[in-house]
Amino acid sequence: MNLDKSLFIADYISETREILDAIDDIAIIALKDTRNRSYLKEILRHLHTLKGSSRMLEFTQIEKVMNHLENVFKNFQNNQLELSPKSIQLLMGVCQILRTVVDSIEKGGDGTFAEYDTVLENIDKAYEDEEYKTDFVEKKEKDNLDASEETNAENADYFHDSQTIKVQISQIDTILQSLDKLIMRQIKLKNEIEVLKVKNDSAEFQAYQELSETISVLEKQSVDIQKNIISLRMLPFDMILQPIKRSIVSEALKLNKNIDFDIPHSEITIDKAILEKLPAILIHLVRNSIDHGIESVEERKAAGKAEKGNISVSVNQVSNRIFITVKDDGRGIDYNKIKAKALKLFPEREGEIKTADETELLQFIFASGFSTKDTQTELSGRGIGLDVVRTEMDKLKGKITVYSEFGKGCTFELSLPASLATQDGLFVSVSDNSYLILSHYVKEILTVQKTDFLSLQHGPVINVHNELIPVFDFDIINPNSVKKVSTKSEISVIILEYLNRKIGVIVDKILHYGTVVIKPVPPLLKDFNALQGVVFDENYKIIPVLNIPDTMRRFKVVNVYEIKNLEVRKMPKIHSILVVDDSHTTRHIEQIILEAENYNVSTAVDGIDALEKLKEHRFDLVVTDVKMPRMDGFVLLHNMRHKEELKDIPVIMISSVFESDTLEKAQNLGAQGYIVKSDFERESLTAKVKELLHE
Repeated sequence: MNLDKSLFIADYISETREILDAIDDIAIIALKDTRNRSYLKEILRHLHTLKGSSRMLEFTQIEKVMNHLENVFKNFQNNQLELSPKSIQLLMGVCQILRTVVDSIEKGGDGTFAEYDTVLENIDKAYEDEEYKTDFVEKKEKDNLDASEETNAENADYFHDSQTIKVQISQIDTILQSLDKLIMRQIKLKNEIEVLKVKNDSAEFQAYQELSETISVLEKQSVDIQKNIISLRMLPFDMILQPIKRSIVSEALKLNKNIDFDIPHSEITIDKAILEKLPAILIHLVRNSIDHGIESVEERKAAGKAEKGNISVSVNQVSNRIFITVKDDGRGIDYNKIKAKALKLFPEREGEIKTADETELLQFIFASGFSTKDTQTELSGRGIGLDVVRTEMDKLKGKITVYSEFGKGCTFELSLPASLATQDGLFVSVSDNSYLILSHYVKEILTVQKTDFLSLQHGPVINVHNELIPVFDFDIINPNSVKKVSTKSEISVIILEYLNRKIGVIVDKILHYGTVVIKPVPPLLKDFNALQGVVFDENYKIIPVLNIPDTMRRFKVVNVYEIKNLEVRKMPKIHSILVVDDSHTTRHIEQIILEAENYNVSTAVDGIDALEKLKEHRFDLVVTDVKMPRMDGFVLLHNMRHKEELKDIPVIMISSVFESDTLEKAQNLGAQGYIVKSDFERESLTAKVKELLHE
């Protein structure tokens, strides 16, 4: 992909002129105080910036001049030398010639200039401490210029025929804040004139119609203005994609990895404040794929893969969210390695780690200093880690989701707002207070019956798409809220997701969905991390914006069955029970119910897995499904009754539906209990278990 320079020329010209002016300003001050090393630091910073932007747009002569000039001033820095007046003159002389080069670029030039060899030669002489010249602009012949032409020629050095101006982001934000207040006033006015609608007076009703039409036009114009202002903050994504590709190709070569990189052209634009942070985030994720994900050629051959690995970076936009995907076809996430390293780093959390599922284990890769590598390579030991990636994404109002299949690869999906100026969110009401939850954390909105909850000692869970999700009252987020006792049979639950983890939060009402300008948290609440900012409604009432990442981290949300496991393991066990079912959800529901009664519960996915577990451990009772792959409940029961060491273990069979022949077969094979799933209740299972265990 070739970078389309035309997209960025205007910004480059504007920035370069600003840098050249800044260098001149610093040079003039430095002449008065050549011992002040802060001036040297500022000069080097500007030279480095201009060198980088010139490289991106392939203005190689400017880049090389900046590089050589940088070496001259680094020499002053490295050798603790005082800046010489002549070196400052050289600097200003180069800036003067570069202004003419920038003018030529603005007129369609390619960034080359006739004085290039002379400029470079004299910069190198300065580096070698030889005699050098500092002025490279030929004196103009002014003999045949009249006074007016001479004045115009001088003014040309200061004024350029440019169609662009530079605007501070803070100025755009101030305008947006003012516009947001205007929109709020419009909403308030719209609500106030509704009283005219219901009056019988025809004149007042006519006034209402005219006002409504005027406000509708005003609303549309305000939205259009808001979009146009926000667009001033937007830059094309392509500005960073090509430099990223060059960087990661270089990284792959250093590690001798044979990799194809798929980074297609993108016409999507994104907020400048976000774009500036993305290179570090994306380069780290790609480095992670190169170093941890893509296998060696030998490993790939042995796994039946193509010798050349593949890493892709794609960008898509859905509504006002930007989705960036970093994907590789490497070895994927090894959860056993994560578990082993987590146990090594956090021995005090051994019980939690050993029983953690993949979602829980995934959280550790975002912990500070966490790596599954025992030794650092040049690549893995540098830059930022996934913990800083997570922190930066939180600041950018973004979300990370990880998908991985062992042996097949890993995908990091980053979801970001197109602009930080406005955000979409869900307004909710709890105990007569309103709150805003940013939309990218909202996975699903449910209306559930009270009977849908499975109540446990540590709180309820609900089954959402065959996944057990813990549910909390809103007072988990806001302990100061006064919760009213609800008599409704239907309950509104918002499923929130962050770093692949989900929780449900119970709210009183879902108010509406809206696009808002978020304002900083007031100074009095700046240390209250539960809030991410505030917005105002049409009556200028403050509505808090909830900080979901902080909430989920603070309360260390884990699945209810995991909490129960931790507590049950600390208590003396009464009996050991093996639960056998091919359904993950069913296994955990039965496990929760039995562990709540203080039983020690293990699980198996089918009859074969159950027989292996029965060989390794002694169980007092088995609860098994009837229909399962590989080996069903009947064959399992038959095997148990024909093995001396297993024949006396009580067995409860659980069937999807009641069938008389199934019941008869279960009884003939020696099952002591038979429960139908459609009639399944907690009490029926625990009662039968207690009966068979003589409790």
